[in-house]
Amino acid sequence: MKRTLIFIYVALLLGSASYAQQDSTAPPMGPQAPLPAVPSRSSPPAQAVVPVPVPIAPPKPNGPVQKSLVRITATAVEPDYKAPWNAGAIQRGVGAGFVIEGNRILTNAHVVSNSRYLTVERDSDPNKYPAKVLFIANDCDLALITVDAPNFFKNMVPLKFGGIPSLESTVSAYGYPIGGERMSVTTGIVSRIDFQLYTHSSIDQHLAVQISAQINPGNSGGPVMQNGKVIGVAFQGYSGDVAQGVAYMIPTPVGGRGWAIGQRSSVRGRSSHNRRSSHRQ
Repeated sequence: MKRTLIFIYVALLLGSASYAQQDSTAPPMGPQAPLPAVPSRSSPPAQAVVPVPVPIAPPKPNGPVQKSLVRITATAVEPDYKAPWNAGAIQRGVGAGFVIEGNRILTNAHVVSNSRYLTVERDSDPNKYPAKVLFIANDCDLALITVDAPNFFKNMVPLKFGGIPSLESTVSAYGYPIGGERMSVTTGIVSRIDFQLYTHSSIDQHLAVQISAQINPGNSGGPVMQNGKVIGVAFQGYSGDVAQGVAYMIPTPVGGRGWAIGQRSSVRGRSSHNRRSSHRQ
């Protein structure tokens, strides 16, 4: 009886094992469904070419000033008023000027006063041309000079004059600061319009326009421009140990018609004045 039960138990175990094996077997293979399409790894799309803007130089608001600006070198003998029998010290200075109608050059009186020898240079020309003083007005620090060389004024552009600029309007000053040989331009605003002492003569006050554009030695006589016209002549300023950004120009009403034709009574004669102040430029 025990053997019979053992055989029945073994038979049941074998049956369950075969059933388990059948369940674990994979079902018969039938027609397979198509596999989902896997996107192929293609080359990355070409990036769009972005055009790089080429920087364009801003337009010159006052035109080709270099065709009007000149560099003036003056060799002067400073008189000794305390000992007039002395010959005086020889000095050499650099200033600026600009061409106006009639083949003349306008500059400051303190640039050419007491000069013994003047030379003028223009842009892109290595030559130094001898110049001479036509008129000088020491009271308002203005002078007219000219060059006798026949081809000097060829291709030079005479500048035109404008009026008094408005407060806070933008102006540009041109010249050769610190004796440089290339044209320099500084930009600022009109800070004040007032009467100031002109330090070249130190006699009385005249109308002067304060600007924030930097004015340094070598800018003297250079034009201060706005909208393509001369609105003043740079002539003096304060050094850095006194004030910052305080410079002055001579406005057009001070020169009047004398700037254009050189016939004012104040520009007749060539009186000398001692250059006593370093305040001017």
